Parts: sequence; C-alpha cells; structure tokens
Amino acid sequence: MQRKSYRLGLWSLMLPLMAMAQTTAELVPRFEPPASRLLLERPTQFGAFVDVVGRRAALLGYEHRSFEAWVYPLKILRDLRLDFAIADYPIPLSGEETLSYIEVRPEATVLTYSHAAFTVRQLLYAPLNEPGLIMLFDVQTVRPLTIEVSFRPDLRLMWPAGLMTGYLGWNETGRYYTITEETHRFAGVIGSPLAQDVSVQPYQEEPKDLPNRFRLEVTPDLARKYYVPVVVTGSIEGVEDALAVYRRLLTQAESYYRQNVAHYERLLEQALQLETPDPKLNVAYQWALIGIDKGLATNPQLGTGLIAGFRTAGNSERPGFAWFFGRDALWTVLATTAVGNYETTRTALDFLRRFQREDGKIPHEIAQSAALLDWFEAYPYPWASADATPLFIVAHADYWQASGDLEYIRQHWEALLKAYRFTAATDTDGNDLVENTQVGHGWVEGGLLYPPHEELYQQGVWLAALEGMEAMAIALGETELAAEVRQRAQALRAAIERTYWLEDAGFYAFATWKPQADAAPELLRENTVLQAVPLWWRLLRPERARRALEHLGSAALATDWGTRILSNASPRYDPLSYHHGSVWPLFTGWAALAAYRYEKPHIGYQALMANALLTFQGALGYITELLSGDFNRDFGRSSHHQIWSEAMVITPLVRGLLGLEVREGGHLLHFAPQLPAVWDTVTLRHVPVGRDRYAITLWRQEERFHVRVLPEGEAAPIALELAPAFPLDARVQAVTVNGQPAAFAVRQEGDVLRVAIRTVVGGPVEVTYTLTPGTDVYVAPTPLVPGMENKGLRVLRVRAAAETLELVVEGRAGRTYTVQVRTPRRLQAVEGVKLEKTADGYLLQVAFPNGDGYQRRVLHLPLN
Repeated sequence: MQRKSYRLGLWSLMLPLMAMAQTTAELVPRFEPPASRLLLERPTQFGAFVDVVGRRAALLGYEHRSFEAWVYPLKILRDLRLDFAIADYPIPLSGEETLSYIEVRPEATVLTYSHAAFTVRQLLYAPLNEPGLIMLFDVQTVRPLTIEVSFRPDLRLMWPAGLMTGYLGWNETGRYYTITEETHRFAGVIGSPLAQDVSVQPYQEEPKDLPNRFRLEVTPDLARKYYVPVVVTGSIEGVEDALAVYRRLLTQAESYYRQNVAHYERLLEQALQLETPDPKLNVAYQWALIGIDKGLATNPQLGTGLIAGFRTAGNSERPGFAWFFGRDALWTVLATTAVGNYETTRTALDFLRRFQREDGKIPHEIAQSAALLDWFEAYPYPWASADATPLFIVAHADYWQASGDLEYIRQHWEALLKAYRFTAATDTDGNDLVENTQVGHGWVEGGLLYPPHEELYQQGVWLAALEGMEAMAIALGETELAAEVRQRAQALRAAIERTYWLEDAGFYAFATWKPQADAAPELLRENTVLQAVPLWWRLLRPERARRALEHLGSAALATDWGTRILSNASPRYDPLSYHHGSVWPLFTGWAALAAYRYEKPHIGYQALMANALLTFQGALGYITELLSGDFNRDFGRSSHHQIWSEAMVITPLVRGLLGLEVREGGHLLHFAPQLPAVWDTVTLRHVPVGRDRYAITLWRQEERFHVRVLPEGEAAPIALELAPAFPLDARVQAVTVNGQPAAFAVRQEGDVLRVAIRTVVGGPVEVTYTLTPGTDVYVAPTPLVPGMENKGLRVLRVRAAAETLELVVEGRAGRTYTVQVRTPRRLQAVEGVKLEKTADGYLLQVAFPNGDGYQRRVLHLPLN
C-alpha cells in the first residue's frame, strides 16, 4: 500500500508538470516582430475607433471600450474585454482603465496596458487570407499576473440573415470554447493554451445574461520566453472546420505576422510612390493605400470584392458597411487604377460583373449573407441605386486608358453594352436627361432633397460613362456604336447646361424633382457639392465651372475638415443630416479634383488637405465616413474606416495636384502638376503607364523649372504631354528637351498659366523651362482639432496680372489671417492688409472686419 501510495503521489505531481509542458509547447515563442515602414502612435483616447481587419475576419471596437469579432459572414462574439489581477495584490484592475497607448501599423495594432507592477502589450492582427484573428500578449510583470478575458458569445449571420439560438461549450482538453447553434453548420471558436474557464454556466441553473470569462495565468518566467496567444475563428462549415483553422493559427502565429508585414510592404513598394515637401501628406497617401487594401473582403460563398467600411455592430448584425457596394467600389477603383494597383481594380470589377442583372443594372448592395437567402429578388437594397451602372462603365474606361489592357475590356464588353443600354433607356421622356424616378437614387436617397427626378450627379456620371464608352468602342473597332454614343453625349452635355445652370446664382442646380408622382418636374435650385461630379471629369463649360467652384470653395460649403453636401445658407440645411448637411470626405474629394480640373488649385489644395489630415484624427490611419456640417466631429453612426474616403486622398492628389493621367490606352503620359507655392521638389516612382513604370523628378530654382522622366527598366516608347502650371504673371522664355530647344504652347486657364510641350520618352528625358517666376500665394492648412468650428481662411481666387495681385478670400469676422506670397516683384499693401518682407516674397496679415460668420474680401494689391 505504501508503494502504491508513493506511486500515486508521484503521478499526481507529474500530471501538472506534463500539462504545463504541453501548454508551453502550444504557446508562441517570443520573436522580434518585424515592422513595416508605417507607424502611427499616440496615448489612447476614449471612444476612438480601432479595427484590425484581413480579407476574411475583422476585430472592431473602441479605445477604452469593448471589441467584437467577425469571421465573414459570421459575428462570433461581442463585448470582448480584459481585466488584470496581480498575485498578492487585492485590487482588481480593469483593462479599460489601464489601457494607455496605441500603435497602429498596417500589419497589426498594439494596445499597451500599464501599471506599476506590469506592462502588457496586446498585439492584434488578422492573418490576411485566413478566417480568424490572433492576439498575442507580450507580458512584462514583476509578479505572477492573471489576465482575464471576458466576452459574450453572439453567433449571428451578418444582416439580413438570421440564426437559431446559439450556445456555448467548453473543451477542457483543448482549452477553447465552441460557439454553435442547433444545425451545427455555423460555428465559432475562441481559446488559448493557457485558458482556464471560470464562467460556463451549469446546465441545471436558470440562464443568466452574464459574460463568459477565462483566465490566463502568466508567471514572470513564462512571460520572458513566450507570447500568450488567444485565437478567434469561425466557419459556415461546422465546428471541425473552425477548429482546423484555430489550430493552424495557433501553431503558425509568427508566420502569419510575418506574412502580413510582407504583404503590406509589397503593396507600398509596388504602387505609385511619391515624396512631396509635406510629410503629413506623404504619410496620409501611404495610409490611404493601406486603407483601401483592407477594404478587400473574401466571402466564402460570394468571392472577393470591395466592401464599404467598418464600424461596430453592437447588438445588431450590421458592422458599419462591411458588405459589398457597387457605387462605393466604383468610386474607389479610380484610385487603385491611378496608382497602378490594377489587380484590385479587376477584382472589384469582376465581382460586380458576376452579379450584374440580366437587363444590365449593376448592384448597389450585396450583403455578406446574400447566398443564404433570396437577396436579389426578395429585398429592395441590391437594385436601389441608378449610379452604379454608369460608374461601372466609367471604371472600365479608366482602367483601359491607364493599363492598355484592351483584352480585359473585350472580355467584359457584353456586360458594358448591357450597362450602357440600361442607363440610356432611363431617359423615358426624351429630354436627353437620364432619370432617377422608378430607376434608383443617384446620390440622395432620403431627407429634404429627396426625391430627385433627374439628379445632376446622375447626369455627370452618365456623361463620363458616355465618353468612356466611346473611347472603348473606337479601340474595339465598334465605329457605329461610337458614333451613337458620341451623339448621345453631345445632346446630354447641352441638356445639362440648359437645365441646371443658374446664371443669376453662378452655380449648377441640384436636380429636377417631382413633389408628386404625376406632377411636372421642377428645378430644385439648391447649391450642393454634387455639381462637383461632372466637374471631376471636366465635362462642363469652363467659365461656368470656375464660378461654381468658387461656391464649392466658399465657407457656405467648405469647412476645415471637408465639404458639406448642401450650402449652410439653405433653409434645408441641417448639420446633423446624412443627406442635407453633413460633411463627407467623399464630397471633399469630389470638390478637390474638380477644382484642379479647372485650374483652381487653391480651392483644390484646401479640400485635399482637409481629407489628408483626417488620417490622424479618430481611427489612426483611416478616414471616417461622415462628419457634422458645423463641428469637426464624426457621427456616432459613421463608419469610421470608410474605403472611398481613403480613395479621396489618392485620386485628387495623383490626378489633381500632380496632374498625372494616362491616355490613349496606356500610350500617353499626361503630367500637368499644380504645385503649392512653397513646394520646390516632387519625386515620383513607379508611375504606371500601361504595363510599364516610370520615375519622375520635378524641381524648381529661381529661374528654372526642371522635370526628369525615365523608364524603370525596359519600356516601349510613350508620348509625354507636359503642362505644368505657373502663376499668371510668370513669363517662360524657352523650353529645352535634353538640352535641345523645344516648341511650347502657353495658355491661360483659370488661375494658372499652362505651358505645354509634347515629346517622346524612349529613355531618360529632362525638360527645362527658363522663365521669369510669377506671383503665387500659400495658406497653411488649418490644424484639425476635434470639435472645432469652421475657422480657416478660404482662398477662392488668385490672379496675378501686370499691375495687381487679385485675391478673393473668405474669413471669419474679426479674425486676421496669415497669407504667404511668393513673388520676385514688389507688393504694396491696401486697407486691412499688412505686409512683412521675406526672403522670397511677403507675409500678408489679412484682417476681416467685425461682424457675424464668414465675410468675403476682394483684394487688389498693387504689384510693381
């Protein structure tokens, strides 16, 4: 008996040791996480949004609040929280109270929890193409530390599908929970090798609405050797499938981290790279590339496409707009094409073509649960909009012009013809304007601007589609169709000018509308940002467009954080309204590129920078969906990482400020930069032109302006159109190409002087402009402070003539603003303006008289 007792006692001692050995074998040995080039960090802010997303899973939450986990199309859990307990230390410590710092990189987000006795860094990442999430706890502690993880199982299909009652089970051997429902088809898993369940309710007890909890006990010695992992997975193919992913993520956690780093580094390396004198703009551009890429989602039944945006779902099944949208994807791919990320463009277009309706209409929304119910027939949402269909044509044409991939257009030609015929047929009264009535909303889908009958926005995207359709038809040899489309476009252009232009007001009206179904259409004379859409493609009369742009740049529509949908002078204006008062970065991007298209660079720059600076506010690295029209504050219902908001940093910067466009099916590079007055250099790499890439360097000296273009590797010769913008009083004496005199054309366009040449790039090309510099102004972007009111100076017109510098500006009553003037000439002050001489010009102090709101000043400063 004694020997038996001895053996049993020894065995009882060995069991915990064996269990510990097995547990540590499943932990993640410490490794030095590689880091990508991008990092944003700061002390945490209560309520700021955080997302960690891959193609197939997302962790969504807020700083100092809880998180929820999704594995598409399933919600796995919500109310994920941490608490800490220190050995021999009786005070419980909340994770929400000890959270102190956040670091955001493309590959992972790190939350730091700190106390006098410990620092815990929580590494959060979503392996790019896996249906799961990984947390690694990097623990430094002076005493044994218990991390308690609590959550509420919430197994649900994304809206609008539903599930039966879910239930939770604990596996003691595997140390994980399974979350399933009656059919066992849908399942989630959460666990850790160190997990100890402390909360699964006994079957005999009445169920109570309490979170589930598990503990991770970490000793200082264990923490020195290992990261402590927690893994969340899910599947629509049952528990065993989810467990297979769970084990894979647990055993390959380091590999997945490194794969994430490699993916985002490759993304940044292969896309158009730019370096401007503004470090914040450079960083915002790079994060916009990342933000768009994170909008690619893979649904196990639907495939891969672009979703709209992320926000928590809370108690619902709607995580922001994390499902597929037609119009969102189509506005976004104009940016991916511009930077040469053609694969993303094709992925988004292929996805939408797959679900195109037989009559040619392109879907507006495709829920992640669409394959599980009669989505396309039983619900109104998939076909709610009219604009996705012409935008489908626009995006294809833009892709072909940039890439030269005519074979891709040929493969999609039937779908494009259907889209063209569908939209053309929506002009039921023969007035050459396509209609929204009985077809779908163009932009406005509710509120006091609804229902538009023939929305100007819709005419803009349709006219752009017609121009693109004509170009593609010509390339494919479809000459009869090209002539038909050309005739339709000419008629539409005339109808837009005839119907919407308000000569007395100086802008384009919002829409015709029918207050009653049987009434004749009326013109709704509202001043909205939607007029920027036809201006985006330079489709309207230049003299009218420039007058309209001074409305878009004014304080009635423009704020320091972006552009309102509707003028705040309108009786319909409501700063809290989704569709008749709020600021969208999307609108701001429209206004920015529209301004650059019509050579109003100061309006364009102010709008561009308003979007770029939102990168650093709220959800670090990402731009929200919409904000108040009166205060710099995003709506609580906003999707805080909105994909097309990211695109509206890229496209206005690349196509607008830099003026980079590729035409003639990848055979012509058009470079027409409109640089801010204080910029002297720009460096571009991997500029996409067809299948090839080019490097461009631009620099200016006192009386020289240089542009160097060279292929990156072997490339076929291309045509180069170079048309940089100079101040109106600049004088160009000569242009040389590789040292040889070249013919050039000078033309005044808006607020700038264009000096254009055309040449061929078959090797390195350097173009030098010899000139007398002109006079330009610069106003630094207004720093964004959450909750601020609109207060920045609006610069609407800058025109330097032989004898005067004309400035049209708006500022708040009673304020004085600093304007930097760069000029080689002598400037004289006028009433309300003070001058201070600088090395390259002047600093102007422009004062606005006392009063209310914003006031406009038209200044004519003498120039000698």
